[in-house]
Amino acid sequence: MQISDAETRDSNKSEWEDLTESGNKNQGQLANEYNSVCDIWRDSVHRLITKVEYQTPIYLQAYSQVHTEFLHCVDNLFGTCYIWQKQYFDRLGIDQKIVSSYGKLCESGVNSTIDFLDIYASYKKFQADMSVNALKIGNNYLHWWIDMFGKTVSFWSSNSFFKNS
Repeated sequence: MQISDAETRDSNKSEWEDLTESGNKNQGQLANEYNSVCDIWRDSVHRLITKVEYQTPIYLQAYSQVHTEFLHCVDNLFGTCYIWQKQYFDRLGIDQKIVSSYGKLCESGVNSTIDFLDIYASYKKFQADMSVNALKIGNNYLHWWIDMFGKTVSFWSSNSFFKNS
């Protein structure tokens, strides 16, 4: 449990209620005096991005909790059914060599599945790293493009041809 969770529970509010209140506090503030449209855009986007950055871990944690509980439910299902299954299969009188061979087969399947899960996790990490790198490259390119645009507009503005028009 995180510290923020403990504080939230102490005040008898859920994390979602706490987030709603913090969002409403920001809405009540009056906008600063802006010098340009760009100032408004920059401030607005910054506030939205900050809010999303704050909420993303909560969304991920909520998904993780639901996913973990689902996996525990499946695990408990097999644990609960174990006693009945053992009695049922013991009554069938299956030869111990067959049970041992089946155990080896299941172990092989489990190991293959674990290897696949590790490979998939590595793939997703690689995919995320590539996405982050692509975003960084795109951001650098965008900065370069805006710089070139500014220089071009500045050049055109200083050109005497446009001043006479």
